[in-house]
Amino acid sequence: MHRVRKWLCIAAIGLAIIAGWQLWSSGQPPAAGKGKEAAAANRLEFEVVQSFDAKYLGDTPGHMGRAGAIEGRRPRIALQDPIYRGDEKVGIVTGLQWNRTNSSLDIEFDPVDHARVCVGDAVWMSLDGNAPARTSEPQRGK
Repeated sequence: MHRVRKWLCIAAIGLAIIAGWQLWSSGQPPAAGKGKEAAAANRLEFEVVQSFDAKYLGDTPGHMGRAGAIEGRRPRIALQDPIYRGDEKVGIVTGLQWNRTNSSLDIEFDPVDHARVCVGDAVWMSLDGNAPARTSEPQRGK
């Protein structure tokens, strides 16, 4: 009987230590990278689903992408917003169509600087219109 109490006491202490450790560790701030998570939440990633040479006389080649599953988020995207592949700017938005019923967004964009964009490429844009600094574009007025 004495041995059983001893083992029960040891087991209770062990469980108390484990429970205390779990409570202590869940209250710790997350590791570095929280800024990356916020940036990723602001990104709208999508695939290029169509490329075309020119739709109208005098038009330029362009691409169409489709993003789905954007329910619960309201995009703040406008014409002329940049499109990126990784960190490289590959396009400028020329057309948008938000389908609220299907929670999808069709994005038409023109390539910049003869960027090669292929059907199936994964590209992204900022959901709120904020974009990384545009260091490669010339500044006007100076």
